[in-house]
Amino acid sequence: MQMLLDIFGQLGANMSLWHQLAVVVVMYFVAKFLFIDHLQRVLDVREEKTVALDSKANEQFAEIEKIQKDYKEKMSSVNKRLKQKLDESRAKIIKTEEEKYRAEEKTVNEYIEKSRQELEKEIESKKEEVMKEATQLSNDLVQKITKGL
Repeated sequence: MQMLLDIFGQLGANMSLWHQLAVVVVMYFVAKFLFIDHLQRVLDVREEKTVALDSKANEQFAEIEKIQKDYKEKMSSVNKRLKQKLDESRAKIIKTEEEKYRAEEKTVNEYIEKSRQELEKEIESKKEEVMKEATQLSNDLVQKITKGL
C-alpha cells in the first residue's frame, strides 16, 4: 500500500484524491440517474419501435402477397368461368344459326325442286305440242318437196 502512496505522491496526488474520487463516483450516479438511464430508455424505445415497424412491414408484405395470390386465383377462376360461358353461348348460337341455315336450305331446295318439276311439265307439254305438229309439218315438208321438184 505504501508503494501505491509513493507512486501517487510522485504523480503529485495528495489526500484530496479520495475526495475527488468520491465526487466522481457521486457525479457518475447522479449523471446515470438523470441522463444515462433516460438516454438508454429513449434508445431502447427507438430500437423497439423501429424493429417493431420492420416486423410489421414484413407482416404487411406477407399479407399483401397473400392478397395478390388470392386475387390472381379469383381472376383466373372468373376468366375460366367466363370463357366456359362464352364457349357455351357460342356453341348455342352456332347451333341455332345452323338450324336456321338448314331450314332455309330445305326451303330453297323445295322451291328449286318445285320449279324444276314445273319446268319439266312445261317442257313436256311443249314437246307434245311440237310432236303433234310434227306430223303436219312433215306432211307440209313432203308436199313442198314434191311440188318443188
